[in-house]
Amino acid sequence: MDEYTSPEFSRSALLAIDLQRDFVADVAGTTEVLPAVRRLTHAFRQAGRPIVHIVRLYLSDGSNADLCRRTLRGKVNPHSPGSQLAGEPAPGSELDPDLLLAGHAQEIGSDEHILYKPRWSAFFRTRLLEHLAERAVSTVVVAGCNYPNCPRSTLVDATERDLRTVAVRDALSGWTTDADREMTGMGIACLDTSEVVAAIRSRVISPV
Repeated sequence: MDEYTSPEFSRSALLAIDLQRDFVADVAGTTEVLPAVRRLTHAFRQAGRPIVHIVRLYLSDGSNADLCRRTLRGKVNPHSPGSQLAGEPAPGSELDPDLLLAGHAQEIGSDEHILYKPRWSAFFRTRLLEHLAERAVSTVVVAGCNYPNCPRSTLVDATERDLRTVAVRDALSGWTTDADREMTGMGIACLDTSEVVAAIRSRVISPV
C-alpha cells in the first residue's frame, strides 16, 4: 500500500453485503463469517463510524433480478422472513421494502443504514457514493456474502471511484487464496477482522 491506497480508518465506513437470512441459509460459508461481521459492526458502532447494510430484494416475478437469476423464485422477496438481515442486526432493523426499492436509505441506528442494490455492485444505480461523500468517507471496509459475486464487484467499483478499499478476508464468505493476489493487485488492502478492529479502535492505519 502507498499514500494513495492505504486505508484511512478514521474516515472509514463498513459495507455489509447481502447478509440476509435466505443467503446465509443457501450460500456455503456464510453462517461461519457472521461472528466476524458482528465484531466489525460492534467496533464501527463504538467508534461512531458509518455502517451500510447492502441488500437484495427480488420481486416475485424475477423482473428486477440479474438475467442469470431471473428464474430464481422465492428468495429475498419483499416482506418475506428470508429477506431480513441475518445474525444479530440492530433493534428495529426490519426492512422497509417500499422505501428501499424506491432507492432511499433506511436508517436503523446512529449513522447505520440499509440500502437496496439492484445488481452485483453496491454502487450500481444506488446512492451509496453520495451517501459516503456526505459523511466524508475515504475508505470502505467490505464484508459479507459472497466474495466472487457482490463483494468482489463492490470492491472493484469502489476503487474505480477513487475510494480506499479494504476486503476483510475472514468476514467474506467464498474468499480464496487467489483473492489476496487479485485484490492487492488493484490496490485493495486484504486484512483480517482482528486487524480492522484494532485499527478502528486506535484510529491508526495498520501496515499491510
